[in-house]
Amino acid sequence: MTTTNLRSVHLEELTWMEIDDALTGGVRTALIPAGSVEQHGPHLGLLKDAAWAEAVGGELAEELGNALVAPVIRPGCSEHHMGFSGTISYRPETLMAVLEDYCNSLAAHGFDELVIFSLHGGNFPAMNAVLPSLAKELGDDVDLISLLDKDLLIGSLMDSLDELDVPPEGRGHGGAAVTASVWHLRPDLVLPEELTPGYQGGISGSALMADGLEAYSDLGHMGDPTLATEARGEVITKQLVSDFAERVREARAVSGNNTAERGDAE
Repeated sequence: MTTTNLRSVHLEELTWMEIDDALTGGVRTALIPAGSVEQHGPHLGLLKDAAWAEAVGGELAEELGNALVAPVIRPGCSEHHMGFSGTISYRPETLMAVLEDYCNSLAAHGFDELVIFSLHGGNFPAMNAVLPSLAKELGDDVDLISLLDKDLLIGSLMDSLDELDVPPEGRGHGGAAVTASVWHLRPDLVLPEELTPGYQGGISGSALMADGLEAYSDLGHMGDPTLATEARGEVITKQLVSDFAERVREARAVSGNNTAERGDAE
């Protein structure tokens, strides 16, 4: 069986019996996306990261052909956005415990390949910190594939923006790349009439975490979302999904896990 036989690739939209049938039929890969509930300026809803992660997870599941998408983990670690109303932030240890519980639950049901990614960068330190102990806890019967690599995520976005001739000053939190991507995947979360340039000065990640974004941007975003279009979002999304899928296949080759082929055969 492959996920083409199912009504949805999103696990939470299926009945337990459909999921049981999929597992029995050889669909053993679960994608675990993470996002946040945080502000991204005046033009994007707080759900942006979570909705983006869910939509990219769906695209990635279709690309891989044998995967189901677990519910998006949210909120995330967003302490540096707490200066803006509505942001909800997990403590790092909370996020680590949630990820551990997610993986153990999915593994208990028979998913033996867990692919973890986050489209909120603030989640990376906590999620990466728990991976070694989590891998040991899950044991050799479960392949844990991590896409929690800022170079992978940022590199993919930057490659797309270079291809689209979006200048460096247009990039950043709530800037051209993320706005375009959400415009393509979840246009209901974009307020086009509120598009306005944000903070475009230099800032280190450590300074951002220490001072909070409100110390640099009154509106809560960086870069220039006015350079975003739905068409650009489609290009960015395709590149990101392709890069994620390539990393998964590389990890499978290293581990010798032929989940896709096994699922098709069974």
